[in-house]
Amino acid sequence: MFDAVEIGRRISRLRKEKDMTQPALADVMGVSFQAVSNWERGASMPDIGKLPELAQALGVSVDELLGGGRGGELIRSVIDGSEESFVKNERITLTEAGEAAPLLKPKQVTRIVKAIEEEKERQHSAQDETEAGSKEQDKIDLESLVSIAPFLDEDYLDELATRLASNVGIGKLAALAPFVSEETLGKLAITAIENGGTLGELAALAPFLDEDDLGKIAFSVAKEKGSLGELAAVAPFLDEDDLGKIAKETISRGGTLGELAAIAPFLDEDDLGKIALTCVKGGGSAAQVVAIAPFLDEDDLDQIVRTAVQQGQKISDLIGLFPFLSHDTLRVLVEDALKKNDTSSLSKISMFL
Repeated sequence: MFDAVEIGRRISRLRKEKDMTQPALADVMGVSFQAVSNWERGASMPDIGKLPELAQALGVSVDELLGGGRGGELIRSVIDGSEESFVKNERITLTEAGEAAPLLKPKQVTRIVKAIEEEKERQHSAQDETEAGSKEQDKIDLESLVSIAPFLDEDYLDELATRLASNVGIGKLAALAPFVSEETLGKLAITAIENGGTLGELAALAPFLDEDDLGKIAFSVAKEKGSLGELAAVAPFLDEDDLGKIAKETISRGGTLGELAAIAPFLDEDDLGKIALTCVKGGGSAAQVVAIAPFLDEDDLDQIVRTAVQQGQKISDLIGLFPFLSHDTLRVLVEDALKKNDTSSLSKISMFL
């Protein structure tokens, strides 16, 4: 890839050799002297359409201005309008195209990459079907594509990402995710899950997925597998309402409060309290609440514990909740322990009063 700072130094040196000031070069180029200053400091690069004029003003070729190399030759071919034939004749690679990409417009980069793909397909056309299939991954190199992705037309990048996903797997597309459309990324994620992929594999893509798509995927996985453990990988990126619905659905189908621990930090506090209270009212042990107690509102936790005591649950089973209870609820437990002559629980409660 072209080094903007190095090119800037070259422009500055050549300008000085011509005994020109920045404003003088700016006048010749029809730009502001701030633009010239930015070029020379490496803060920006000259527009590709300005390169021939800039090279002429400085008395060098475009190749010399850019420092030579295949990237410079490719830029010159774009200026001449012969980039597609240049790619075919010179066997330009994606890596080499990536060197020139920062100076090009998305559609220009896309034409170049398409020409590279077409040339590779032509080279493979003589091979039999089995060999062609084995060569499919050679047509798109993930590492090279990542370097050029920010400069590609989004529609074409979506096409490449879709082809690549079937070869390398959805999880490895994370580096491309910021540049792929949400719609395509969502389709790829859904397909991956339908084909046996895991939410863990999608974790790196989650920040770039549409929230609704991610919610649907997470709900389907939780419903099919009946466990919330895998959901923790994507929970930070899920809508609170979607996460609450998934948690309630899991509990209604026999899940435990302990399973909620993995996603509790990301659940709405009110939802978590209602789920826990419903579970205890339904006969569940309040001891399960210990796993999620740090994420519960104190009032909700007090109500859960008082409900458990009214149902006759043992105070000894609630010991893990003592640090999170209000003093009023702890006193209720003291009274209950005194009635039952539960000296062991009394000594433990007293530590928090």
